[in-house]
Amino acid sequence: MVDEKSDSDLHTLADWLEGYYSNRAQAMAEPVWFVPVSLWYVRLPHLFSQGIGFFTEQFNQHTPGRFYRSRVLQVLADPLRIENYKLRDQAAWAGASQEPQRLAQLSLADLEHLPGCRILVEKRPDCYHGEMLPGGECRLNPGDSTYIHIEFDLTAKEFITWDRGFDATTGQQTWGSRAGPYRYQKGIPPAPLQA
Repeated sequence: MVDEKSDSDLHTLADWLEGYYSNRAQAMAEPVWFVPVSLWYVRLPHLFSQGIGFFTEQFNQHTPGRFYRSRVLQVLADPLRIENYKLRDQAAWAGASQEPQRLAQLSLADLEHLPGCRILVEKRPDCYHGEMLPGGECRLNPGDSTYIHIEFDLTAKEFITWDRGFDATTGQQTWGSRAGPYRYQKGIPPAPLQA
């Protein structure tokens, strides 16, 4: 049974997460280290019987409309956590953040749960802090030589996230920012774009 505090944190976390983000200010200040990215978190009220679902994707602002990293999240309480799902057909859902009527057709059959990619979330005085379970279990495909590690801090106005890939054998970073996290500001989204 979910207690009232856990339920309140669940809804606050979801409310803060939902929306459009851009790290344009960071990219302009540090263009050598960061590219400007547009990022969406769109609520999926129909998808899960428990918790709150989100569809998320992004694009590099230098190539608007070329969406990538499309995935689905399930935010759950008690303990507060995020379950990650990949889309069985990424290309079929590219740009769906811009089309609510298309997202309404998304079903559990379109998803594959990634059990090693759970993110545990704790409430801190000034933010919600999330971090993937340690151990290098988050892999998009069985047998991948690279594992994913994600950690973030989320406030009502800012989303600071550090997504990185590591070689499972050597522990060396293989992708993601080497200059610290991306700092996204919540804002007004641009006009809808088609993928």
